[in-house]
Amino acid sequence: MSGPRRKIAIIGAGNVGLTLGRGLAAAGHDVTWAVRDPDAAKYAEARAAGARFDVIRAAVEASEVALLATPWAAAKAAVEAAGDFGGRPLLDATNPIGPGFVLTHGHTDSGAEQVARWAKNAKVVKVFNTTGVENMAQPRYGDARAAMCLCGDDEAARALAAGLAADLGFEPLDAGPLANARLLEPAALLWIDLALRRGQGRGFAFGVLRR
Repeated sequence: MSGPRRKIAIIGAGNVGLTLGRGLAAAGHDVTWAVRDPDAAKYAEARAAGARFDVIRAAVEASEVALLATPWAAAKAAVEAAGDFGGRPLLDATNPIGPGFVLTHGHTDSGAEQVARWAKNAKVVKVFNTTGVENMAQPRYGDARAAMCLCGDDEAARALAAGLAADLGFEPLDAGPLANARLLEPAALLWIDLALRRGQGRGFAFGVLRR
């Protein structure tokens, strides 16, 4: 780990939430998945493998940092179910993509800024939104690492997010204030378009070259 062991609540247990949570747990962090029904049959296999589930509010209250990994359509209800974040960082891995693969927010607003308006007393950081689950599970390409841009208004919360990204194997890139999610969310749509429409497939990632 690049920093101390963290207690992390992953809000959402779909492909993204499970993949990020498993990676963070493998890196040594204490992970609980925050869901509406922790006893649901669909989580039986994950529970049998040692995954821990709890209701959203309880998981967030017991955490140091929360990570939002729901579909965009479910984000508002999930954030509201969490209640007061009490000053915790909330890492937003969602993308505001609607029908037809178009952004529902952009240019003068972003999904992350909308999440910040929903999330009471949360330090929102946009991160883990610009690539697919295959790269979340394995960000390394030989000696290179996939880049992971992040942005947020709180410097300490950005640093925490960067540390978790590094723990997963990404090369974290600090992209400044939360308003720059207006840049990162279209970048996510670009990755999706290249992967699904332009023949790149899901086995590629954005990276950084330096002189």
